[in-house]
Amino acid sequence: MEQSDVSRKELYYQVWKSPMIEVAAKYGVSSSYLARVCNQLNVPRPERGHWAKLAAGHTVKVPPLPPAKPSHDLVWCRSGILDPTRNVIPPKPLSPRRRSSHRKKSVPKDEIHPLIRGARELFLKGRETENGYLKPYKWNLVDIITSREKLDTALNIANCLFLEFENRSWDVRLEAFNKQFRRPEADDRPRGGNIRYGVRHWSPGRSTLVLLGTVAIGLTLIEDSEEIEVVYVDGKYVPTSRLKKTQSLSRWPTKRDLPSGRFRLRAYSPYIRTQWQREWSIREGQDLTNFAQKVARELRKATSDITEEFAVATEQIRKEKQEWAEQREKWRIEEDNKLRREAMTKSTESLDGIISDWGRAKTIHQFFDELETAIGLSLDDDEALLHDRLRAARDLMRIPDALEALKAWKSPEEIYDEKRKPS
Repeated sequence: MEQSDVSRKELYYQVWKSPMIEVAAKYGVSSSYLARVCNQLNVPRPERGHWAKLAAGHTVKVPPLPPAKPSHDLVWCRSGILDPTRNVIPPKPLSPRRRSSHRKKSVPKDEIHPLIRGARELFLKGRETENGYLKPYKWNLVDIITSREKLDTALNIANCLFLEFENRSWDVRLEAFNKQFRRPEADDRPRGGNIRYGVRHWSPGRSTLVLLGTVAIGLTLIEDSEEIEVVYVDGKYVPTSRLKKTQSLSRWPTKRDLPSGRFRLRAYSPYIRTQWQREWSIREGQDLTNFAQKVARELRKATSDITEEFAVATEQIRKEKQEWAEQREKWRIEEDNKLRREAMTKSTESLDGIISDWGRAKTIHQFFDELETAIGLSLDDDEALLHDRLRAARDLMRIPDALEALKAWKSPEEIYDEKRKPS
């Protein structure tokens, strides 16, 4: 079973060369699973009966591999470790729109965008943060941060924006499951501020994106907050202006950031290491159609800036990967040299030990041989006793076998190869 990653082109070539069952078996998955992978990578696959027609001699047209969109994967990650830089289509700026050009879509103004349809009920089924913002249980929802009181207003603003984008043939959708983009943390305070403890907004599991050709731009609609004097009543912070005098006197007031009813649209570059971001305040009673058209024009211009930032970030990531690869190679060479030095030292020390043992063995042999000669030349009456003592002495001394030691000795290369083997 292969575990290497598969590109769109590789998968396209394989599914049109062999039946899906065979390709799926090659990767250890089912044919239905591989079909879902093809959909995720926007790879066309043979229809039912394709291979039977070929076997019967019929000519079957093979569709070309369509261009990938930002919502599609470029790689089927078999390794389980997704490299975002390999799975993102390089963005290209949109050309300036000419006055004579016509929009490809015509969406009625009273239409409800798919991301807005049914979102109200899901937002209301959730809970609220300490400072009064909705926090739905569902993660995969349109990226809106608002209070219960202004939820309908927020959905209306988002719907008007999305329909304007769709009229320009810009798809608005949730980020694909491949998690290739980033979403900056949202702050309900228009001017930001210090870190607040205990205030955590809901954030979607998948960003809301508008796709301008190959350029993806993230969208977040935020209801701004304002600092208000409040008191804590029945588990909620209530503005002191809404309390009776007897109630407010019985409690200690404090200040909290509560929803103000005013909205701000945030657009941002979702690509890794890019910083482009733009915000628009939405006035109460503002013409949303004109506002949406203004935003669309500025987003179109921003595709050039986002493309430039992406190119710079991509080059920076490439250089860092190259430097990391060079550093790892440097460490590998250093470790390899260290292993070779250790192997040389260990082999040399072992050989020195064999030489030392061999010299000692020769000395012992020479001693006993000379002693035996001396006993033979001796006229001592205890010659038999001396021979018995000599045999006992020979048996007592363990004379090292140099040849066996040489067999067990390992050369530096042998020790080096053993150290390199994975444990």
